[in-house]
Amino acid sequence: MFGHAWWLYGRGTHGYAAAMVSGRTFGGLRQRCAAVKTQAATRALVLLGLAGFGVGPVLADPLHFGLVARVSTPDKPVLTVTADEPLQNLSIAMEPHPQDDGSPSAESAPLKTTAKKLGPGQKLQLKLGTGKAGATHWQGVISCQAGGKLWKREANFDTDVRKPLDITFDPNFHSQHLDIYKHFVEVQLSEPADRATIDVYADDGTKMGSGQATFSGEAPGTWLRVPWQGGDGPKDSVVLRLAMKLYAKGGSDASIDLYPWAVSVPHEEVQFASASIEVAETERSKLDESLRKINTILNRVERTLLQFAEQGIVTTAPPSPKLYVTGHTDSVGADSDNLTLSKNRAKAIAAYFRKQGFRMPIFYLGYGERQLRAKTADNVDDARNRRADYTLALEAPPTQHGLTWQKL
Repeated sequence: MFGHAWWLYGRGTHGYAAAMVSGRTFGGLRQRCAAVKTQAATRALVLLGLAGFGVGPVLADPLHFGLVARVSTPDKPVLTVTADEPLQNLSIAMEPHPQDDGSPSAESAPLKTTAKKLGPGQKLQLKLGTGKAGATHWQGVISCQAGGKLWKREANFDTDVRKPLDITFDPNFHSQHLDIYKHFVEVQLSEPADRATIDVYADDGTKMGSGQATFSGEAPGTWLRVPWQGGDGPKDSVVLRLAMKLYAKGGSDASIDLYPWAVSVPHEEVQFASASIEVAETERSKLDESLRKINTILNRVERTLLQFAEQGIVTTAPPSPKLYVTGHTDSVGADSDNLTLSKNRAKAIAAYFRKQGFRMPIFYLGYGERQLRAKTADNVDDARNRRADYTLALEAPPTQHGLTWQKL
């Protein structure tokens, strides 16, 4: 019977609970594994069961063991034997067998590992199987020479390999599944949902809020709303990172970071001559001031991302910041001509920023007269509609009218 046993649950990035079981055995009758259930796992974990051979006084075993029984792919379950005294010719031999209900095990090939000598405290590990998803019932023998005598035990235990818990989100951060102002985000899980937590950080590193949600086993693919509470952060700060952790009913969990950061840069509009795409010398100071503001914002967010990385708290690496320049015209002229004119003016502004040393990727797009700021009739000359928008973002802002961003 067991002299002692303990179990510990840990979680990885993709989160299926890795169950560790450890114990000692003493000589005696063969025994079947005992099943242990916890709140963290709906499926019973099976402790390693060993059976003694021979008769005589009951002595302490010359080794102890540990079993990582539940993992997520691509990891594999691991059986570890640790010597408590000098051992020779240690052998671990295991074979998959049908499960208790008669169903086949996920693994099919027998495994064996040996060590000629093992000193006190030294370990021998056997990775169990190929990492194939599913449950496997293992039976086998652990044997060695200890104190000049043969020591031999039978082993029975179960392992369970699960696919990682997948989180799906809408990459369009302007969709109905994310609302920064109403403080919620929606995601999907690949398994029935249990609960979620979220922490929200500003682009200066300040924690803006946190929240949690409890679910009732909603089916995979269901949009799950995770709200948060908190203020709007320091003045001029913008939501940079949503750090989320989600749990499934089966005990698995996964973490993800979302980066909905996007900043519209305030600026003075550049005036172009009629039908021209050239940036006049008298207008360049406006672009220089806009570039100064862009670099100030960029430096702030880069410092924060570096801080997150140094602290080791980032689950998902963020994309690099990028600049998006959008051009617009008034309603004078043909729509197709205005599309081309606005795109070329946006490109001219982007090229000026690049010439002035802006180092990050720049994308440009022209909407022509399709997004009038001041709603006018056709062929109306209105300076309010002749403009450009500068947006710093980690992900490309969504576009309309079937148009796409062009990289400078």
